[in-house]
Amino acid sequence: MIDTSLDPVTPSIERRTIDFRLLGMNDILILGRYDYTFAHRQLPKHTHYKVIEFCFLDEGVQPYTICDKEYILRGGDVLVIYPYEQHGSGSSPENRGRFYWFQVRVPEKDESFLDLNPKECKKLMNALSTLSSRHFKGNRFLKIYLDRMFKAYDSDDPLKNLEIRNWALRFLLDLVQDDRRHSDTRVSPLMRKVLSFIDDQIHDETTCLEEIASIAGLSLSHFKARFKQEVGLAPGNYIISKKIELAKGLLKNTELSITDIAMDLGFSTSQYFSTTFKRYTGVTPGRYRESGSRKETRGYPRKPGPQLV
Repeated sequence: MIDTSLDPVTPSIERRTIDFRLLGMNDILILGRYDYTFAHRQLPKHTHYKVIEFCFLDEGVQPYTICDKEYILRGGDVLVIYPYEQHGSGSSPENRGRFYWFQVRVPEKDESFLDLNPKECKKLMNALSTLSSRHFKGNRFLKIYLDRMFKAYDSDDPLKNLEIRNWALRFLLDLVQDDRRHSDTRVSPLMRKVLSFIDDQIHDETTCLEEIASIAGLSLSHFKARFKQEVGLAPGNYIISKKIELAKGLLKNTELSITDIAMDLGFSTSQYFSTTFKRYTGVTPGRYRESGSRKETRGYPRKPGPQLV
């Protein structure tokens, strides 16, 4: 019998989960991916036993909670969840973006894993269990390896199990190397200058990407590629996300009308602001303000939204 508790959310058109145990494999268990164009309900807290889960955010910004500690994932980030750790998206919805999760079984002592001998298996598991950080920047090939596992799973190739194991091992080895190269200063001085300019101009609806690219001294195409590589979001999505975070604070901490907030943040109409806000948060501005007011009447302190940078 297959244990479906390894993925606590029902699959949908935008969300797919594959179970490698259906192919007779027991080292790698679950691979999932969602590609959301709007925010969905929060991921409930849950726990996996004797399983390590690797989360990879390809694009977007996603708060994630492990044992009540919050991590903010940005495009290109890896987050590692170890056995018996309770995790979920906390009070945040599953945001719009592209997100992968990959679960592997923790082998018993002297047991093989992905066709490695026990000595090699021990070295790999030691490396995965002693990562310098559970949250770090991954390389661009991680997404390729995960997508190729999906593709191999769907194929009729008689060697597909071997191919899947190969991509899985490549993913884990790259992940160990990425952790060793990890650095908190991944955003260059040039891009920090760009982010500062965006912060200063966030209320100006006339600011365009061409103007921002000129600040960086890059062509528009090169600017977009470099911005996404360093920041984890396309520049347009970053600006909208930043405005939504500012809107959250204004909705909870001021009495400004929704129309005034929309105009202040450079949205053309309050309707467009409301539609965009719901796409990024899962609720309308009015519902978000209302929920904040209810929490305050119950004695909860106001809590600002997570910072994007």
